[in-house]
Amino acid sequence: MRQSATSETEATEDTPLVPLAQTLPYWAMAKVLTPQDIHALIHLLGDEDAWVKEQARSTLRAAGDTATPYLATAHSASEEPAIRTESATLLEDIHVDDIERDWVDLQARVDGEALEEGAFLLERMILPDCAARIETARGELRELSAGALEAVPEYGPPEERVEGLRRYLHETCGFRGNTDDYYDPDNSFLSSVLIRRTGIPITLALVYLTIGRRIGVPLVGIGMPMHFLVGYRTTASYRYLDPFFGGREVSRGECLLLLERAGFEPAESYLRPAPVVGILERMARNLTVIYQNGARNRELRLARRFVTLLTGEVA
Repeated sequence: MRQSATSETEATEDTPLVPLAQTLPYWAMAKVLTPQDIHALIHLLGDEDAWVKEQARSTLRAAGDTATPYLATAHSASEEPAIRTESATLLEDIHVDDIERDWVDLQARVDGEALEEGAFLLERMILPDCAARIETARGELRELSAGALEAVPEYGPPEERVEGLRRYLHETCGFRGNTDDYYDPDNSFLSSVLIRRTGIPITLALVYLTIGRRIGVPLVGIGMPMHFLVGYRTTASYRYLDPFFGGREVSRGECLLLLERAGFEPAESYLRPAPVVGILERMARNLTVIYQNGARNRELRLARRFVTLLTGEVA
């Protein structure tokens, strides 16, 4: 279910994501910035003239990773509060620009790969220092997939193959819903779920989808409001599993009843496969609710910016 988000409480405002070429002043496009240029531009971030400050800001943003170490130093060491604040904002903007470029590249991939890498991209957006954890998670995925190849029949009816995967994930590997700390942000990050073997419905469903794709078991995410499910097609119809509660089967009738009890129209549209962008958006919006309630403003802002990156909407 789509969650609304309240306005940002931190003083630093989001900067609109615009093509970098549009922000680059004409006088900076003809040369490569030297360290002396960058230091001078950072000094101008404290200028009282708004136009001068914006020209310096846009040039540094366009410089991207080249300017990052100098901005990091200014953020931590400058004696001018305005320069420290502007440097922090620019570091975040450059980080978001990098994520945006990676998302554009991901859209050329097939859906399964885009979903998996998109989940890691969400984590990179909010936790810039998570590279080591993501690499550990990639290793977990390789090992889990190798084990699933042994545990799941290579051929047979879809029901038997999905049941083999269900037993492997929950009974052999110990994946379970985190009923002890449901609103822990780590439950929403794929790498953490793979390492800790616990999460919320949507990320546990993502484990099913990523491993199923690797071993040739076709599964889809079902974006039921309030509770994400896994779906698969049999010769007769779609069937549904609840990854949060051990992968138990949920009938179509139960799904419609759950919708009605939660105040939604019991419509078949809620049982359709969710698209990649829809799944990633829902993961990011879940985090906006968690961070908003926990007064974690930086993470909240970055989660909202990820939603904007995906949808073009201001979250």
